Amino acid sequence: RQMVVGINLGSQAAVVASADGAILRNEDGGVRTSSIVAFTAAERKLGEAAGGSQAKDRVCSVPRLGLLKHSVLADAAVARHWPFPRSEHASGLSQLAVPGFGDQSGVALLGALLGKLRSTSGAAAGSPVALSLPPCAAAGASPEEAEASRRFAKAALADAAAVGGWGEVVALPTPAEAAGEALARKYPRGEAAVDTLVVDVGHSCAFVAAVRLHPLAKEGAKEGAAAWRAELLYEESDAFLGCDQMDDALFDHFGAKVGASHGSPIKPASRAGWRLLDGCERLRKLLSTLPEAAVSVENLVDGCDVPLKLARDDFVALLAPLLAKLGAMTRRALSTAGLERLASVELAGGGTRIPAVQEAVTQALLESAAGAAVGGLEDRRFGAKLDDASLAVGAALVAKRAVDAAGPA
Repeated sequence: RQMVVGINLGSQAAVVASADGAILRNEDGGVRTSSIVAFTAAERKLGEAAGGSQAKDRVCSVPRLGLLKHSVLADAAVARHWPFPRSEHASGLSQLAVPGFGDQSGVALLGALLGKLRSTSGAAAGSPVALSLPPCAAAGASPEEAEASRRFAKAALADAAAVGGWGEVVALPTPAEAAGEALARKYPRGEAAVDTLVVDVGHSCAFVAAVRLHPLAKEGAKEGAAAWRAELLYEESDAFLGCDQMDDALFDHFGAKVGASHGSPIKPASRAGWRLLDGCERLRKLLSTLPEAAVSVENLVDGCDVPLKLARDDFVALLAPLLAKLGAMTRRALSTAGLERLASVELAGGGTRIPAVQEAVTQALLESAAGAAVGGLEDRRFGAKLDDASLAVGAALVAKRAVDAAGPA
């Protein structure tokens, strides 16, 4: 039988897994492949090979380029920092004008990345695959707009998978669905159904889900089999709520300050802009653990190094609109009809390491009957049973179930 795999297609990195829980390695032996493409004078580089390229040569978050409409991508923070001019392709996606390479469509680049994932994972050409479909619309979009965005992304992803040499795309689970499948295999076995909340804030996107786990009989179960059946009670996602939006808020804040003090505005997609953006990312990570942080950005203006310094309280103020969106999403999930007292809250994604993000979730928990007991813990511990690899395994499990249901080809 052909290997059935699942892919968690993150905007920063992708992970490939098989349905037996094995994480498939890339060419460097790692489990995460960067979602990057780079163009040098001689060649196009993908994944880990592109990681060391200069900012002026590389495009990050390739899945967003290959899944979001050109008009929608204008709202993505990462797009304003890409080094190449962007225009609308006939497909409705964006295409990049790359010197020496011509126009590069989003589907072609995403397909090349998926082909790299296939070859390095050892999957044969034509292997069936399930891809966890990233969020495609902002929270608050009308149901019609959200559904139209999903249909568009599904069609683009199927085209990209074909370009990458994959066979049938047997399933396109949402991240919340993949998370539920993963939890059904990782959550400690119990005798009664439990409700849990999943909050994931990644590099570019976020989702919140309420999941009910129904216990399965232990007798006769195969070793490693699921202890639970996952039921997704509620899910909501936002394609424009992630760490890159936080870095972009810092970029605008310090870009304005540097422009005012040095008389030279910092523009996105410029050498100074990429240096500043890198400094903002480093500062954001430091503020996840320190009450105040400072970094230095080399050669930012007229050959001068410029220090960036910020207190965590000021950082939180800059993030207020994003935190409000996450809090609102969490409250809507907690108000799901029939949701019982939560057994746990599972946090995933690098953004949930930020104390202000945890505080936004905690406040929503304290305001709800289902979450008050969890949110009131003095040490405010949250579960951490999910990661990028878990979502890839969840997608693979969805794929295997679809293949098994279809029967022999």
